[in-house]
Amino acid sequence: MAQAKKKTATKTAKKAAPCNKCRKKACTRTNKCKGISNQERMHIYIITAMGMIAGILLCANAAMLII
Repeated sequence: MAQAKKKTATKTAKKAAPCNKCRKKACTRTNKCKGISNQERMHIYIITAMGMIAGILLCANAAMLII
């Protein structure tokens, strides 16, 4: 005797389910779109600037060793 197939959720039913993270009132639409806070952005800028300075100093050091 053939067995019945197990029902699976359709794509629309899966999309309709709200995410648990965004149920809170603290999670606003602007925070979802940003994805990165101002503090994290400033941290990235500082690390990038320090990397550039280190690269310049490394090139200057190599140039002084060659001469």
